[in-house]
Amino acid sequence: MIKSTLTLLNSASVLSLIYFILIALYSGIRTSFLWFWPVLAVCCGVASLLLRYTNLHRTVMPWRILAPTLLVGIWTAFLILFITECAILHTATKEPEENVEYMIVLGAQVRGDKPSLSLQARIDTAAEYLAAHPQVKVICSGGKGRGENKSEAAAIRDGLLLLGIDPARIQMEDTSTNTVENLRFCRELLPTPCPSVLIVTNDFHCKRAGLIAKKCGYMDSSTLSAGQFLLTTPHYFLREFFALFKDFLVGNL
Repeated sequence: MIKSTLTLLNSASVLSLIYFILIALYSGIRTSFLWFWPVLAVCCGVASLLLRYTNLHRTVMPWRILAPTLLVGIWTAFLILFITECAILHTATKEPEENVEYMIVLGAQVRGDKPSLSLQARIDTAAEYLAAHPQVKVICSGGKGRGENKSEAAAIRDGLLLLGIDPARIQMEDTSTNTVENLRFCRELLPTPCPSVLIVTNDFHCKRAGLIAKKCGYMDSSTLSAGQFLLTTPHYFLREFFALFKDFLVGNL
């Protein structure tokens, strides 16, 4: 058990550093949550050294207690992460509902005037569905943040127009700053009672977006995954693990 745990920790430490460098080169040093990876590498390295030391002195108190405690803690954390990621992946692979009245496209980062890769994937997926379902209306959601020359909603709208979506089908919500606000503010634009809604977001974000939607009063909602695989996709899947727990703790889910 100790040998396999050391292998896990050492591998995680090395791979985290390599992945950090790859993401920095691919997506830029300002990528959100990027510095998690070197922190993880250091934590895994320290845990590996500590486990080695406690194993060498496991007949001496308090190391005799600390060694099994470390093992249980490491594998419990790994199991929780694994189960949570399986739940996120399961939601991401669900087929969307067909007979919906409205679509909401959630915002993501705009770099200057250009949608980020994550946002462009949402736009492309939304446009494809809207083209196949001409009765569906769409709300573009997302405000304007730092480093953005236009709101995320405007970037989504412009992208949909370029892909041939009729402007008469498009509504705008351009003041929100996060997923909770996206869905709360869009709810105010929908008729009452709440119609069936399809929420378009990236695959890693579907689980959390669906749970937040239910909390916000969407009684008949489903998600459509923009499942384009990017180098940053594993990064965002792991970030969602922490985002889920944060939203649970603050009452957003």
